[in-house]
Amino acid sequence: MPFMEGFAPGTDGARFGVALGGGTARAYAHIGALRALERHGHRPTAIAGTSSGAVFGAMYALGTGTAELERFARELEAATVWRLALDPGLGQAALVHGRRLEAWLDRTVFGGAVFADARLPLAVACTDLGTGELVVMRDGSIARAVVASCALPGVFAPVLDGTRALVDGGFVESVPFAALAALGPWKPLGIHAGIDVRRARLIALVRTLHTTAAGRATAAWFGRRRGRNPWSRLGRGLTLAVASYERSIEAPPGGWLVTTRPPIAWLDFHRSADAIRAGAQAVDAAFEGGGLAAWLEDAPSEGGRT
Repeated sequence: MPFMEGFAPGTDGARFGVALGGGTARAYAHIGALRALERHGHRPTAIAGTSSGAVFGAMYALGTGTAELERFARELEAATVWRLALDPGLGQAALVHGRRLEAWLDRTVFGGAVFADARLPLAVACTDLGTGELVVMRDGSIARAVVASCALPGVFAPVLDGTRALVDGGFVESVPFAALAALGPWKPLGIHAGIDVRRARLIALVRTLHTTAAGRATAAWFGRRRGRNPWSRLGRGLTLAVASYERSIEAPPGGWLVTTRPPIAWLDFHRSADAIRAGAQAVDAAFEGGGLAAWLEDAPSEGGRT
């Protein structure tokens, strides 16, 4: 993957870090958001990503320019995505094992890179399936960390890391501000490209079921499961997923959150242009009337959101 010529992050504006949330195909919006930041004269000094946001965050941290990121998104064919999915993981209580995805990312996207190769400080957010706690990956294979961060229970098998089983980092925090904080005292700018849990009908249904006696009892039973067999892990993962839908998405004190609204569904990989445009528009709006420019320049004590 080509790198940016003369890449010098953080030297042409305020020193700040970017936290990129998930969203599957909707996360293409991050490309537009990064491009808009650069157009306004600001490049991040550090990057944290979770789930699909970890893919683009890692590519950017390794030095891939936004034009190349956009080309990658445009040329990624749906057939390639589905071919990578033909890696049955039923023995791990998942549709997809993830080994093909990891090998493809390592070979084609990251070129075998490890975290030490990154030109920007990089953190990838994962969730410890056993404890439900945040795990911040900062060393070793970038591809393996990214696959762990994308491991949605029932869809992708957990990634085993010693005694831990790692899954989607969005279960702890949809936008990985905490993982970004592990990199240093940068001003935190979050980009949210996932679903709006307040508007999604399926999430509303899950929330409703979770408030019933049967729903609470089922969640409690799965939450107590600590077995290491795949089906126990699946139940535990689904419980963490439901719990994550109850959390609001907010910037930490002194931080800023930009919410993009890509007009596409999770699996609309063929509509990358629409998502990229939405990301750029959201950041442009934050600069033009939302106060983001002043926040970057003045480091206010109170956070904001647009």
